[in-house]
Amino acid sequence: FEATWRRQPTDEELQGAIDAFVREEVLYREGVAAGFDLNDPIIRRRVAQKMSFIADGMVPDAPDEAAMRQWLDDNIEEYEIPARFAFQQVYIDPQRHPGDIEDVLQVTKEGLDAGADPKSFGDSTLLLREFSSISSDDVARNFGAEFVAALEQVPAGSWQGPVRSGYGLHYVFVAEYIPARDPTLDEVRDAVERDLLSEQTRQINESFYTALRERYVVRIETAEGEE
Repeated sequence: FEATWRRQPTDEELQGAIDAFVREEVLYREGVAAGFDLNDPIIRRRVAQKMSFIADGMVPDAPDEAAMRQWLDDNIEEYEIPARFAFQQVYIDPQRHPGDIEDVLQVTKEGLDAGADPKSFGDSTLLLREFSSISSDDVARNFGAEFVAALEQVPAGSWQGPVRSGYGLHYVFVAEYIPARDPTLDEVRDAVERDLLSEQTRQINESFYTALRERYVVRIETAEGEE
């Protein structure tokens, strides 16, 4: 009462708190004695959940440098720094040019190679024409994985294509391509520490349950008999 209200209770308030506690305890004990806790799935779930909270409270110590380096080495692919691109694109929608797509592609390529303004070519689209620095993951979200795979192969410094995406065809000018690479620990330290602590917590929870489980013999009754 004092922790909640920042003052001592009056005699009446104290008696009310005692009566409420006694009432709850009496009803709880009688409910357990009647077996209500065994047949109520909500109660079973709450009790099991509370036991899980006990395990969750067994927080592992912060991992040291060696443990984090080992975790990173063992799971390096999960922390890969994705490739990055700086590129321009001119979009051509084949559905808008059903009879002359080849001519449109040729005129576009010749114009781009001649140094004409890229904005003079292509079909309207909500896609940006230029990306100064974008990760391969974001390129994939915008254009699709097939486009990323092709973009990684085209030579930088000139207009190339057409490259296919989920939307249609594109001529692309790659100004810069930085390949994907493995990170240093300092670059992903927070993520590594979080993931390692999560795994250690999971292992603690599993060990806690395993120790409890070993106290029991489980028999499963089936139509054919008992297993």
